Amino acid sequence: MCSLKLPRLISDGMVLQRKKKIHIWGMDEPKRTVVVTFLGSEYTAEVNEEGEWEVFLDGLEAGDIYEMEIRDNAGNKRIVKNVAVGDVWICSGQSNMEYPMEKLKDKYSDDIENCDNKFVRTFKITEHSNFHGPQKELLTGQWKEASKENIFAFSAVAYYFAKRIYEKTGVPIGLIDASLGGSRIESWMGREMLAGYDDFLAAADKYRDDAFVHKQLENNQHQMEQWHSRLDDMDLGLKEKWEQSDIDTSSWKEMEVPCFFCDTALKGFIGSVWFRKEFTIPKELVGRKANLWLGTIVDSDTVYINGVRVGHTDYQYPHRKYVVPKGLLQEGTNVIAVRVNVETGQGRVTPGKAYELSDGEERISLAGIWKYRIGAKCGMSEASDFVNWNPTGLYNGMMAPCHRYTIAGILWYQGEANSRMAGNYSDLMERMIKGYRDKWGDETLPFIYVQLPNFKPELYDIDRDGNSGDWAMVRECQSKALSVPYTRMAVAIDLGEDNDLHPLNKKDIGFRLAGQALSMVYGDGDVCSGPSVIKIEIEKEQNGGHSFSRAVLICGNIAGGMYAYGAEKGDKIRDFELVDEKGGIHQAESEISENKVFLTSMEKLADVREIRYCYHNSNQGGLIYNGKGLPMSPFRIPIAGQAIGKEGDQVGWKAFVE
Repeated sequence: MCSLKLPRLISDGMVLQRKKKIHIWGMDEPKRTVVVTFLGSEYTAEVNEEGEWEVFLDGLEAGDIYEMEIRDNAGNKRIVKNVAVGDVWICSGQSNMEYPMEKLKDKYSDDIENCDNKFVRTFKITEHSNFHGPQKELLTGQWKEASKENIFAFSAVAYYFAKRIYEKTGVPIGLIDASLGGSRIESWMGREMLAGYDDFLAAADKYRDDAFVHKQLENNQHQMEQWHSRLDDMDLGLKEKWEQSDIDTSSWKEMEVPCFFCDTALKGFIGSVWFRKEFTIPKELVGRKANLWLGTIVDSDTVYINGVRVGHTDYQYPHRKYVVPKGLLQEGTNVIAVRVNVETGQGRVTPGKAYELSDGEERISLAGIWKYRIGAKCGMSEASDFVNWNPTGLYNGMMAPCHRYTIAGILWYQGEANSRMAGNYSDLMERMIKGYRDKWGDETLPFIYVQLPNFKPELYDIDRDGNSGDWAMVRECQSKALSVPYTRMAVAIDLGEDNDLHPLNKKDIGFRLAGQALSMVYGDGDVCSGPSVIKIEIEKEQNGGHSFSRAVLICGNIAGGMYAYGAEKGDKIRDFELVDEKGGIHQAESEISENKVFLTSMEKLADVREIRYCYHNSNQGGLIYNGKGLPMSPFRIPIAGQAIGKEGDQVGWKAFVE
């Protein structure tokens, strides 16, 4: 067996970072000599007593495809093939960063068909936590080129980032994807980054006990299996086969679908409930395969057409798309039956989604009146312990092993999971940025991130205790992180979906991240951010008093003008608010003129102490854009001191006004 070993990152298809010292390392027998040959140069290293060796290649220019030879003086040799030199970006965060192209194959089918590019590559790290300390090497992952065979595993946001950067620069792009759905920021931070957060460190200590972790994982599996098994045993619908087409439903109740169960007789319901609907199929659809779209359903569902099971989803977030095979649909009347399991009393068939049957040409709507009947009632399911989300775990298992690999910068899309405890998010984010830069040994390492988009957690992401998140505060914390040098933020207040934690428009998110990178890293002079307030003037009435008259927001970065529009929410701006001296919040009327926004109150105010824009989980009306079609970031500005920033700056707010 060859004793000369390489880490997973240094393998066929890798992208090496240009214009920096490139770290190459591995394992071998102590005291041996290892020689790395690349592009005509040789680099020699001695293997230390721990069996480790390393070399640093000279800074290289971006280039084509090469081979690297690594050999030792015992005759062992490794050839790393298909090596590109370009820029390497770490891509991290939670589900919206992890969200794969596979789930967007309908939305971006043309892009997928034309995705082949040997100079855009990803290295996907599989979910893994370690609470004992930072790992030296990764346990999973391999480099893959963008191709029709590989593209489905790419992070969609990261792919579109790389696609735009490559199109603009021609530089090969490598993406190291270390992301995990549901993960919190503290799970991506090392112990030293969390110094002073005693509760986080105590949790990390608790999960160092492997026996405890094993027990938690076993309990998760057992509790969920037991809950579903008990529900199945009680479910009258399973016993009487309510999925069959010929059952008597004359006693079933009716409900408008889609809907929130809290707005119906099923308010607070926990258990299984069956829905049925008859629909008519024209002769043209008979014999064809069709797709069934059922939005999203809380919490899980099993779907039948004419008594035949066509799909199942066991948790709430995925978009339901089920394939109805050829021959199952019949001319005339057909029956769809859906069994929905509700675990915590927050059931819904999500409004605002598509509920239809389609063969790509014909569409049959399934929204409307459905019949329903309760199959069984039961108690709330036990809460699962998502072990890998705990502090330090993902950092140790997935991020720390990447520190030795030379990179261009970091992309970050996270914050949703911290929205119920958002107060410390700004501090955690700044600590993480500094900590990562320390570990990579580069205090100017670019850190580019996504500000959370619009979403209504108060309707669509309520936990078992009835709590939802404060996305406005997370956005404010994210804006504050711009005070850290060499950071940039992609504003996404217009790219979310109010009814979906996982909005499908990942292309524009990736492109906006790329715009920030092109500006900061690649020297592109194009405007990459929306309008920003650089000064505020408060005007007061002078006739008999000094009460508030209006506020004038003077903006930079308008790129030819400022405009308001809002698609389905209309063009009228409804998201400016004035906070009076007693803390009262008043909606403001707004008017845009050139680079200014004029705000007036619909009520008489003695004074204004704060101005807010889109300081809610989602916007209510139209948003403000510049001439490049980029939106203004949500903000909350105290009226005290003086303005900061200059035109073109992307800065975090402190406090101000002249």
